[in-house]
Amino acid sequence: MAADRETGDEVFVLWHARHLIVDEDGRTAHRDPDGEMHLDEEEWRILGIFTDEAAAEAQRGVSRKLPGFLDEPDCFEISPLVLDEDMWTDGYFTEYPEGHQQN
Repeated sequence: MAADRETGDEVFVLWHARHLIVDEDGRTAHRDPDGEMHLDEEEWRILGIFTDEAAAEAQRGVSRKLPGFLDEPDCFEISPLVLDEDMWTDGYFTEYPEGHQQN
């Protein structure tokens, strides 16, 4: 039960990246030349938050077979997340396209 969890407990977030970059040959770029997931132009989706990594891995296996994910089966990421931890301690900055800066 969530009420029984302690501060600092870890959960596992299952993400999927839908890539928006297209190579010159018309194929979607999923990985950088070094094999790392391409992280420049993508749209991230959270598929679920799980209490252990094995459950997140099991869901990744199921999701790989679903429409929309089937085309990008290697673009899943599981990341640990510590509950009750402030992750935005420095705030953030939004970079707008030239001529669209907001005041």
